[in-house]
Amino acid sequence: HCTILVIEPSPVEKDMLWVGTDDGRVHISQNGGGSWTDVTKNIKGLPAGSWIPQIKASNKNKGEALLVANDYRRFNYTPYVYRTTNYGKSWNRIVDENDVKSYALAIVEDPETPNLLFLGTDDGLYISFNAGNKWQKWTEGFPTVSTKDLVIHPREHDLVIGTFGRAAWVLDDIRPLRAIAKDQSILNKDAALFKPPTAYQAAYQQPTGSRFGADAMYQGTNRRGGAMLTYYYKKKAKAAPKSKTEEKSKDASKEEKPKKKDGVKSKDSLKFEFFDGDRLIRTLKTKAPKKTGFHRMYWRMDEKGPARPSRRIPKTKREYGGKSVKPGTYKVKMTYGETVSEQQITVASDPRLKVSSTATNEVYESSKILEKYMETAAGAVRQLVESKNIASKYKKDLSALDKEKYKEEIKASTEIGKELDKLIATYLGKIDKRQGITRNPEITVMQRIGMASSYVRSRKTGISKTETDLMKYAKDELGKALDKTNTFFTDKWAGYKGKMDALSTSPFKEIKKFQLN
Repeated sequence: HCTILVIEPSPVEKDMLWVGTDDGRVHISQNGGGSWTDVTKNIKGLPAGSWIPQIKASNKNKGEALLVANDYRRFNYTPYVYRTTNYGKSWNRIVDENDVKSYALAIVEDPETPNLLFLGTDDGLYISFNAGNKWQKWTEGFPTVSTKDLVIHPREHDLVIGTFGRAAWVLDDIRPLRAIAKDQSILNKDAALFKPPTAYQAAYQQPTGSRFGADAMYQGTNRRGGAMLTYYYKKKAKAAPKSKTEEKSKDASKEEKPKKKDGVKSKDSLKFEFFDGDRLIRTLKTKAPKKTGFHRMYWRMDEKGPARPSRRIPKTKREYGGKSVKPGTYKVKMTYGETVSEQQITVASDPRLKVSSTATNEVYESSKILEKYMETAAGAVRQLVESKNIASKYKKDLSALDKEKYKEEIKASTEIGKELDKLIATYLGKIDKRQGITRNPEITVMQRIGMASSYVRSRKTGISKTETDLMKYAKDELGKALDKTNTFFTDKWAGYKGKMDALSTSPFKEIKKFQLN
């Protein structure tokens, strides 16, 4: 008809041009457009007059290109995708109706690994690990939507997708897919950790403008924060059910069930350990995925941290996160059953900021000091809470035995519980039962430590007098609270403990004889 839909210059051969039109015509020029050769007749199986919306010239080989054609405007929804390696003299069809469900719209070849191809269709996104011999649909996070165009970001190694009327969508870091395209034996492993991209310790601030978005305001999701770790996991096949004979012959001593560690069954968990040299700095565990495939988890680039003070004794044994690591290279070790996979990960400062090693060290050391304050406060509060639980149990048990007989001891337990509440409030503040946005003006140990920690974390150019003063206030406040705590246990708690230890309690009551008159 009258429209050229695509003009594609070769990135590896000067003056080589590919052109496709809206009436199924394909021409090439090897002299910058001085003369043209029509190669349309060489594309076997393509209905005459089909649209040629895309031609992708190879970035590796001269005379090689991928071609996408479609004919859906005439109600033909068959996909047509071809490859040529000889300047269009012959074309090999690599996508047909047996590969995908609907017509093709776009294709892109990975710039580093020729076996890795991505295909955009009206039925969604497809991927091939063997140069188009076999295709499979990508469904993780991406809907069945008309996929109009594809491009691979050369620096970030991300696949960027343009859809029809929905959104621009980004598949972060396709390097694990490259690894599979290079070596598909990885898929036979129970688990494998891929080389992670550089993790940046990004700086954030509130953007200019309204703080709260309007109702139903559209916003695209940002890439998740933290270091992105991609791994392959193969779900183990379930064992075949045992016959009745096998069940009966089982030994009386049944196999011990796997114990839970950190809230996750050790048998069905993945463990990620992070090392600074030989020093283990962080351990994360996650439940094994429900299905075979690629999965991701995120490390906040932090070390193991201290427990936080709490009014309850925590039941979980999960490791607490701590301060951020310094920029550098760390080892990641993933363990699943007997399978171990290791990779190195680079952590870097925000490239938009000039961060010196001196400033980084100052922030790191200051954060370590504040973590020590937190750890000490958590230990003190835990002891106070445990003591309150003991007093509460005495009060409950003695009340159940004999309220009158143990009247004084019950009263002492009530009073010592109030004393403990006051001490706990010194660290955590009083329980505020108000609803809505409230502010408690009282100064507490955790308020001081939290404020100092917040300021220290935010410093990118080193510690200033403000942070030094806040750390001193936190230390002083903690010191006063510890003095009160230690004095309480030495004086009042010791007396209360002696009084309770001297009790001779028994659940048995005086036995009465019952008879009819």
